[in-house]
Amino acid sequence: MGRAATAAAAAPARRAPTGRARAGAAAPARKPAPPRAVPSRRRPAARPAPGRPASARGRAIVRRRGAAALDALLHGPALIALVFVLLVGVVFANVALLQKNREITRDAARVTELKRDNASLRRDVAELGSTERIRAVAAERGLVLPAPDQVRYLRSTPQVDARNAANQLDEVP
Repeated sequence: MGRAATAAAAAPARRAPTGRARAGAAAPARKPAPPRAVPSRRRPAARPAPGRPASARGRAIVRRRGAAALDALLHGPALIALVFVLLVGVVFANVALLQKNREITRDAARVTELKRDNASLRRDVAELGSTERIRAVAAERGLVLPAPDQVRYLRSTPQVDARNAANQLDEVP
């Protein structure tokens, strides 16, 4: 062995750096620290919520009552009644949905029919309002277009025109 090995054996044991132990060197065993006396602090007593028992025994009784009520609900006739009510609600919701769908279908058919009628009426209006048809009806009744020099424009004076119209009505036999 060399000098380094004898020096390491003769040297007193040192503490390993924190977090690591040297390779090949065993860490010395530590004695556990004696327990420290922790001063006891009294916490203020928790106030129970209104309507709830303050003691652990009272809370356990309430839990047992709640568990018993839940158990009775899940295993008794109340569960059957609850499921029945829920199923009836689902059936009524589906019936209402089907009625709404039927109404929507009926309204859509009515809208289609009204659009068809409107298109037919527009076609009729276009045919009746055509210039050729109006000229043909006028010619059948003896009406003719005036010559451009025969067209006269009248000026309107409401008071005089009303008086003249009234006088003409009085003269009619």
